[in-house]
Amino acid sequence: MLYTEICNALWMFLWVGVLLLAVILQCLVFMKKAWTHALELGLSPDQIKKGLTTGISISIMPTLPVLLVLLSLMPLLGTPLPWLRLSIIGSAYYETYAASTALECVGETLQINGYSVDGWVAAAWVMTIGGSACVLWSSLAIKPISMIYEKAEKVDMKLVLSIGSGCLAGVMAYVSVSYGFSAMSTKGVVFCISFAVGALLVYIHNKRPKSKWLSDYLMTISMLVAMAAACFIF
Repeated sequence: MLYTEICNALWMFLWVGVLLLAVILQCLVFMKKAWTHALELGLSPDQIKKGLTTGISISIMPTLPVLLVLLSLMPLLGTPLPWLRLSIIGSAYYETYAASTALECVGETLQINGYSVDGWVAAAWVMTIGGSACVLWSSLAIKPISMIYEKAEKVDMKLVLSIGSGCLAGVMAYVSVSYGFSAMSTKGVVFCISFAVGALLVYIHNKRPKSKWLSDYLMTISMLVAMAAACFIF
């Protein structure tokens, strides 16, 4: 049996489709709960819609590399498995590394028609089990973190915002040290240019009342300009 008879089988498409529909349904349920909770906190529908559009706009750019990896893995591992992994939980770097490592362990290589059914099964298991740690960690940590936020909300809503700002500051500090101040590299250029463009857009946003719409697309525009500049430079 060839691995292509399994990886693109009809039952694989049906199974993956059911799982993706379940995830979409879960997202809609939690979105509805989040909307209701936001109204209970005193946010207006306009504020919630603005947060939703901002979240969508800044989420588009980080998913583009994942889409490229998905398209590159589909001829190698079939359509359903990469589609499932990269649509729900997998990361672009991890999935490729996990599949390549699994195939190397069974003496095969990740190339079109370059491995057997055993190699495909090994790749699927390593990709799945190796990526399950983050699911387990999230399942164990989400409730204690939620309890902390609930207690903070009862004390002062500004405390919740302070906690979120502190987490974001930590992430930005790590990115700054890792990429922003490193030697001349693609990541360093993207970081520096996106930071500079973001600062310019914030200045324009504050000086020109008619440009208030920029607040929803600051990060998206900054990332697009930075990526285009990095492609031109390198």
